[in-house]
Amino acid sequence: MKEIALPTQAKLTSALVPDLSLSYGQVVWVLEEAGFSAGAPDITFQHYIKSLRKIGLPFRRGEPGLDHGRLAHYSFDPLMDLAVALHLRVYGTLPDPVAEGLITARTTLHGFYRRAYLEHATGLGARIEVTAQGRAGFAMSGVWLDLRLRYAGGRCLGFGPPRILSPFEALRVFATAEEAARTHPPFNLSELAVRLVEASLRCPGMRGVHPARRAVGRSGPAAAPSRP
Repeated sequence: MKEIALPTQAKLTSALVPDLSLSYGQVVWVLEEAGFSAGAPDITFQHYIKSLRKIGLPFRRGEPGLDHGRLAHYSFDPLMDLAVALHLRVYGTLPDPVAEGLITARTTLHGFYRRAYLEHATGLGARIEVTAQGRAGFAMSGVWLDLRLRYAGGRCLGFGPPRILSPFEALRVFATAEEAARTHPPFNLSELAVRLVEASLRCPGMRGVHPARRAVGRSGPAAAPSRP
């Protein structure tokens, strides 16, 4: 497994998954670094993240992360919840059945996230080689997430139950998907988990202020803190 050095604000759990504690501003920074803003203005991207929290993604008030005061604190699992939701947007929004499915399956998904991180190059996520006669081969690795999403006529027809797959199983699901309904293909959950952790470890140690708003060399008062 690839070793990732942890900063002082993070520690290892007994399961060897980084125990992150990110502020709202840090989470926005991490998600933008991971490419989820897709070039949208900063204020637009933050508004969408806040709209997800209003429907219970990644947590509701009183749940871990929002159980003390007004400021949210994001660990590894809620960060992954947000990233998966953003990955599943259709035309810039998350369909209601998908949001409801992610909330209902949250406990199961959190176990998947951790296994995907820990086994991104071993176990279920071990590398495979795909070859064909007369063609250049390629490799696949990581734990893949199949939410069993089915779309037809511009609407979601079904969600779940979610499952995780090996690279070979993910390739087989993609190759044998039904043609009657466009099924959202499995995606590499391990790659997503590792990318988010690495971005989290590069994140400036800021709380409540979006790092992008503190320009180097800018005169005048500091930007006002952004609130979740």
